[in-house]
Amino acid sequence: MIEATQTVTDFNEKDSFTSGLQEAVDALPKSGGIVWVPPGAYTLHRHVRLRSNVTIRGAGQSSRIVRTPEVSSPLVSEAQEGDTSVHVQNGSEFTVGMEVSVFDKAQHGWYATHTFIVDISGNRLHLDRPINRPCHPERNGGVAHAFSAFVGWEERGCELESLCIDGGDTTGESVFVDFTVSAIHLVRTVDARVRGCVVQHWLADGVSVQGGVGAIVSDCLAEGCLGHGFHPGTSVQHSLWTNNIGRDNGCDGLYFCMNVRHSVVSESTFYGNRRHGIGGLADGGDRYNIVANNTCVNNARHGIEASHGRDNTINSNICLNNSQEEPGRYSGIALTDVTGMTVTGNRCLDDQEAQTQAYGVEESGGSDKNLIAANHCHGNLVGGVLTVGVDTKSVDNLV
Repeated sequence: MIEATQTVTDFNEKDSFTSGLQEAVDALPKSGGIVWVPPGAYTLHRHVRLRSNVTIRGAGQSSRIVRTPEVSSPLVSEAQEGDTSVHVQNGSEFTVGMEVSVFDKAQHGWYATHTFIVDISGNRLHLDRPINRPCHPERNGGVAHAFSAFVGWEERGCELESLCIDGGDTTGESVFVDFTVSAIHLVRTVDARVRGCVVQHWLADGVSVQGGVGAIVSDCLAEGCLGHGFHPGTSVQHSLWTNNIGRDNGCDGLYFCMNVRHSVVSESTFYGNRRHGIGGLADGGDRYNIVANNTCVNNARHGIEASHGRDNTINSNICLNNSQEEPGRYSGIALTDVTGMTVTGNRCLDDQEAQTQAYGVEESGGSDKNLIAANHCHGNLVGGVLTVGVDTKSVDNLV
C-alpha cells in the first residue's frame, strides 16, 4: 500500500502563515500520510498542528524550519476571562495572523492563552479565541509573539523526522520562556515519534512531551534553547528518550516534570547546560523511571539531580566535571529528600586541574532507604560518596 504524500512546496503561497506546512498536513486524507519537506527554509508565524498518523519528514539539517522574530508588548488594561481582544501598549509590533501568548506572573504554563490575531485596531489586538484566565498589567501581564513550531494535541501516531528547527538569535531574553511554547510540544499523544530532529536556539524548551503514552524521542539534538533541551512531564508514561544530545541550554539538558512514570532516558549526552545535565527526577511524583548509560559533563550544577520523591533507578552514567557555576557546591549525582532510589554502577569523577564537582554521589535532606552501590567516585573536590539516611545502603563504592 502506497502512503499518501504531499510536498510542502506545493502549498507555499504568500498567504500561508506556515510556509505551506499546515496546508500540506490538512491536504492529506483522514487516514494520514507523509508531508515531505525538501531542503530549504520555511518561516512560521504560528505553529503547525500535527495530525494522527501523519509524518512530517525533512532532509535533515537542510530542511530548516525558522520563526519570525519575537515581539511583545505589556498589557494596558486587564484581559478578562472570555475577552476576545486585548489592549496593549504598542499594537504596531504585531501583524494579523501572528500567534501570540497572553500571560502574566500568575497565568503561565497551562493557564496562559495561545491564540491567533485576526484583526488589529490601533493598540487593540482582536483574537480568534477567548482569554483563558484573567491577566493583569500589575502582574506584568503582556502579549508576546511566542509560539511552538509543532503542536500535537491528543493525536495518535504523529511523527516528526529529520527536520532542523531554528529559533534564531537568542542572545537576549524572552519575556515568555514557557514549556507551552516549546519548539516541539506534544500533549496527551499516543505513540508519537520525534526522530533525527535538531532544535536550535528556541525561545523556550526544545522537545516537550506532556502526558500521553508511548512517545519515543530519539537521535535528536537540542542546543542553545532558553529553557530545557528535553522535557518529559505532566504524567507522561512509557516514554523513551534515547540517543539524544542536550547541550548549552538555558536550563537542564533534560528535565523531568510532574508524575513521569515508567520512562527511560538512555544512551544520551548532556553537557554545558546552565542548570543540571538531567534534573527534576522524582520531584512531583516521578516514579519507576530509569536513567541509564548517559554522560553528563560540564554542566553548571549537578550532573543528575533527583529530589523530593522516590523509586527511580540511576545506573551506569558518567557524571564528569559538573558544578561549573560554583565549584564545590554541586555534585555528580545529587539525591535530595528521596527514598527508594537505586544508584549503581555510575562513574562520577572530576579530572580537571581545578576541580569543581563536590561529591560523586551526594545524599542530603531527608533522604533515606536508598541503595548506592558499585559507583566509581574519584577525584571530586569534597569527597566520593556522602550519605545521610540511617537505612541507606552504601556499598562497594570506589572513592
